[in-house]
Amino acid sequence: MDELRTLEIKREILADNSHEADVFRAARRAEGTFMMDVMGSPGAGKTTLLLGLIEKLKGEGATEFTPEMGVIEADLESDVDALKIKEAGVASVELNTKNVCHVEMGMVEKAFAAFEGKRFDYLFLENIGNLVCPAEFDTGCHCRIMLLSVPEGYDKVYKYPPMFAVVDALVVTKCDYLSMNPDFDLPALREAARVLNPNLEVLVVSARTGEGMDELASWVKAQRELALD
Repeated sequence: MDELRTLEIKREILADNSHEADVFRAARRAEGTFMMDVMGSPGAGKTTLLLGLIEKLKGEGATEFTPEMGVIEADLESDVDALKIKEAGVASVELNTKNVCHVEMGMVEKAFAAFEGKRFDYLFLENIGNLVCPAEFDTGCHCRIMLLSVPEGYDKVYKYPPMFAVVDALVVTKCDYLSMNPDFDLPALREAARVLNPNLEVLVVSARTGEGMDELASWVKAQRELALD
């Protein structure tokens, strides 16, 4: 009987994707573009948070320096979120994955090419609403964050540990609902998340009320300086 062999196809696919991501990341760094991957489940508030964060990074009307912003909006279908970003005056490209549950480098490169050479200081990828598959694929970003909304419950950290383990920051969104969800155990969430990821930054925000948004913007600015230094 011939010897049986197991082919690690998934590992090879991820290795190729990671190599492409490293090349893409280096190219963006060379041109002064900081790119951040924003992940979270559907309804966590990714688009709303991005709109609020962009306003903070722009300085809310400051004219001394207004950074150039761009957003790649990834969804299975539709351009609803991309239109919201464009209506706010921010360059946006819609990336429809056609039922693929994650974003990989080939998709990112095609979406980026659609900006037709436009230069950005900040480029955001709003990833597919999913707490599983996106954690596995490097998207060429310098920084990865995940959003967890208060209505979702703090126990997601026990159910989807890979996502919490790979990100640079956990952003607890919709914190204005904390008083209405006494079961949301923020200290337990912090403790469990930092067991998985000891250096994890935990930020608590509400894009609707503005609570915590200054701190988030300051953290993102600091990450940009570190990535492009």
